[in-house]
Amino acid sequence: MKRINLLIYTTVLSILVLLTNPIKAQSIKEKLELKLSKVNVGFNVGPYRGRTPQTDGPFNQGFSGFGQVYFPLQLSYGKSKTIEVDEYNEKLILIRPSIIIHFIDNGSYAYGSGMQISVRSIKNFYLEYQLGIVYLEAKNGISPDLNDGMNLHNFISISKPLNQHFSTSIGFIHMSKGAFDSATSNQDVIALGLKWNL
Repeated sequence: MKRINLLIYTTVLSILVLLTNPIKAQSIKEKLELKLSKVNVGFNVGPYRGRTPQTDGPFNQGFSGFGQVYFPLQLSYGKSKTIEVDEYNEKLILIRPSIIIHFIDNGSYAYGSGMQISVRSIKNFYLEYQLGIVYLEAKNGISPDLNDGMNLHNFISISKPLNQHFSTSIGFIHMSKGAFDSATSNQDVIALGLKWNL
């Protein structure tokens, strides 16, 4: 687990370093921008499983998911378009902060914030990774996989804009205590998502 987290942190840091250095060979139409954007709201839901010996298996424990509200501020790299075609606006890379609210059907919930990086791949599909820090409020005695405390909230997805206002995604959520000094929590979710670009 520590190696996976280190790999994720290294990858995100490498991309940030590349973005902040001047790229002279690129066209002048492609540039790095920090600007205000529309508020964007996402909702992801799907079946989950725990990671303790009692629950590690198929995704059949119930339903879980999370909502996210992106702050209206984004760092992007790509062509500047005056007319917005969708939430990504055909940018090559987008970095956006957000508020995270994770819920579980047993009444437990988590809240916090995160940072998401979106990278354009083929045919207007975007590969996205969000790293968040959340505080979990677990219902005692309901799940052996969840305990109160700080947790890392990882979300990897593939998204595609449908039109100017909506995007859809399929992704994988992993919540665990990471390096925090709290009781072990583990949950995996396979989630379908819908985002609304206001």
